Amino acid sequence: MSFKPCNRHLLLQEVSTLPDPDKTTILVPDDYKAKINPHGVYRVVASAPDCVKLAQLEAGTQVLVNEAMVENISVGGNSLLLVLENHVYGVFEN
Repeated sequence: MSFKPCNRHLLLQEVSTLPDPDKTTILVPDDYKAKINPHGVYRVVASAPDCVKLAQLEAGTQVLVNEAMVENISVGGNSLLLVLENHVYGVFEN
């Protein structure tokens, strides 16, 4: 099943980050709360035809967004990641 975003939404795909092989394990107390990065890098899969600010984005472009604004929607066994175009902080260029 294909999905086409509407109403200025972008369909995203998570960009996987590989774990650092040199990173060591550190034991911390059970009640320790690690600071979580509130931003994430995603790959644009598709954009709504009415996107104005990011109309020039091509599929595969990587963008920086606020993690809290990304909606994870499950429909028919598929997981869709959607965000409004105005929640994109910037575009990564090669």
